Amino acid sequence: MARPQLEFIPTGASQAMVFKIDRDVWPVYHYHPEFDILLSLKDLAGEYMSGDHIGSLTEGTLIMNGPNIPHALQSGKPDEKDWDKPSLAVIQFSAASLGDDLLRKTEMTVVREFLEEARFGFEFHGRTARDAASIILEMENQTQFERLLSLLRLLEYFALSDEKTPLASPAFSPSLKEQDISRLGEVISFLQQNKTRQVTLESAAGVAKMSPKSFCRFFKANTGKTLIEYLHELRIGEACRRLLETTDPISEIAFDSGFQNLSHFNRRFRALKGTTPRQFRHQFTIYPVGQTQPFPAARD
Repeated sequence: MARPQLEFIPTGASQAMVFKIDRDVWPVYHYHPEFDILLSLKDLAGEYMSGDHIGSLTEGTLIMNGPNIPHALQSGKPDEKDWDKPSLAVIQFSAASLGDDLLRKTEMTVVREFLEEARFGFEFHGRTARDAASIILEMENQTQFERLLSLLRLLEYFALSDEKTPLASPAFSPSLKEQDISRLGEVISFLQQNKTRQVTLESAAGVAKMSPKSFCRFFKANTGKTLIEYLHELRIGEACRRLLETTDPISEIAFDSGFQNLSHFNRRFRALKGTTPRQFRHQFTIYPVGQTQPFPAARD
């Protein structure tokens, strides 16, 4: 188990995006400020991890990791070391590298709102994944300018699609009313700081300066969850991080994450993650920082 490793990606003021074809996957648990669009080019018979989500890595798997969300890929097959059989197509960019001024333009509204929504990542399915794969594969033989145009087309297509499911558990809803942002932000900060402690409805409502009854309506309207549902999600998210990054006993993780007994923790974990804590921990093997594991060979 390990803490995620920061990866440097050369985007910024002088470069809007990175496109590359990777011969093999890179299983190191890592993160970066950029979005990551990853298309599996063959059946790797493996898994991917993005935040606290784990999914299958097969031919055609198409995911978009959010910025600074720890992630890793694990192939179930050895690298064939054959450039005629590459494993991944990769696109990396950030809102800043695309240009904040550009994203503020009216014509970019759909893309801008999608990037805000995509901060926790998505997996794409069905026709969306197939059509998007065609756009991505065409980039290999395009000029840098053409690739940028293709990326904008791709992001608009993603934005308009209903064939996507979120990856990492969200910390708040992206569809807040403007006048509620400051108030909810204070509540969310309070819950994050106290997620492993006992939090009462009255204490949370006090932070929002609302009655408990009004607070319940306000919180559900802006997060889509009740207070206890949200707290369970925060606590399970913390437990997932500990399961992946440490070798601490599961019982210790359960109590440290704010659960009063192990059986309740196990029930909530299975309900949210569809697996047991032990299975979650062993489902994904990540490489610790410092272990020799170079990036896979890549070509532009």
